[in-house]
Amino acid sequence: MGMYLKNELYEMINKDISIFEFIQSGSLDGIWYWDLLNPEIEWMSPKFWETLGYDPNEKEHKASEWQDIIFQEDLALATENFEKHCKDPAHPYDQIVRYRHKSGRTVWIRCRGLAIRDEQGKAIRMLGAHTDITDLKETEKEMIRLTREYEKVFNGTQDAMFLIKVLDNKQFRYVRNNLAHQSKTGILLEQLRNKTPQELLGKKMGDVVAENYDKCVLLSKSITYEEELSLPGGLRIWQTTLTPILECDKVTHIVGSASDITEQRILERELEKQANFDSLTGLPNRRLFFTRLEELIKENKKSGTRFALLFIDLDGFKEINDNYGHEVGDEVLIAVGKRIQHCLRKSDTAARMGGDEYAVLLRCDEMHENTTKIVERIHEKIKEPIQVGDHQCHVNSSIGIALYPDHATDSEALLRNADARMYGVKRNGKGGFQFE
Repeated sequence: MGMYLKNELYEMINKDISIFEFIQSGSLDGIWYWDLLNPEIEWMSPKFWETLGYDPNEKEHKASEWQDIIFQEDLALATENFEKHCKDPAHPYDQIVRYRHKSGRTVWIRCRGLAIRDEQGKAIRMLGAHTDITDLKETEKEMIRLTREYEKVFNGTQDAMFLIKVLDNKQFRYVRNNLAHQSKTGILLEQLRNKTPQELLGKKMGDVVAENYDKCVLLSKSITYEEELSLPGGLRIWQTTLTPILECDKVTHIVGSASDITEQRILERELEKQANFDSLTGLPNRRLFFTRLEELIKENKKSGTRFALLFIDLDGFKEINDNYGHEVGDEVLIAVGKRIQHCLRKSDTAARMGGDEYAVLLRCDEMHENTTKIVERIHEKIKEPIQVGDHQCHVNSSIGIALYPDHATDSEALLRNADARMYGVKRNGKGGFQFE
């Protein structure tokens, strides 16, 4: 019944090249040609029916045949756009609709059409093309599903995550951050979006952060580092991993993932402090003193560094403990530690070795003139009265000095040498210092 439409279409293609170009303009899965003057008659190419699982030879080319298997809500939208196109040629007819395949599954079809008009401009025929976009729609659905899964991971993780766009001018702009990042940093999405590191964090901190972003782009691989940042959420220590996203061998984005390791680092520092520093005076303890002593010995072997080891014992401290109690004695030990530290340079080390004994490492010049002056200053400073509450306390110091490498070349021997010289001072009446 609709074969005259097919023949008419072929004639029109032969006469009007634009119609042929329209047909060729897309990837087609069926052509249709509709008599708008007899709207029940519509010729559908075999490919359309094959796409929907039907035998084309069983079809009578009636509009009702496809209208029975199209989703009715999609038919309503298609009809609305069709009527607009018929009234106004400038309004394109391009509609995505769903059909029920013979097997029952859904087939997505892109339906495009062009009205053929008479001399008065009235639409008398409709030429159209079908494109099966089911695979595209299934991919789109999968992408939506993956995006939702990504969102669950992005906002469900306890790590602070953020996304950065890498611009051609080597600038970086934040795209978004997850809920954990917003909570831990105090930076909301609207505060972060489209900001450069410098705009978000200030120039100084932003430049430091951007250096790591530069490194990630330069290496084109993931990097992990620690950083201490003062953010609206407070001063925190972060372990951050930056992962580049490449397109055509070019880094276009960076995904950042940061774990708050502040408490871990504070605990580690506290444990390190307990292991290496005296809990009363805050000075390095015996363990750390020997570590620094070994470092100086290694330095001497490389560059000839000379140094002196001072072993200091307080004279008169036992009487303070006996007369005023250990609390006053502790305050005296603290005060002595501060006085020794005050006499030293940044390159020197003072340590409490235990009880009322201290040790000092002094870098020396060739003539030991500075060493002698520092030792004299320490000795005189310790002798000054120490006021603890109502008690004025007096202590003196016996100081033994061993020179490296003159008196010994290993740490234990050097300390024994200084200790022996300290006892030599005590045997000679206490209160003084001895190099030889």
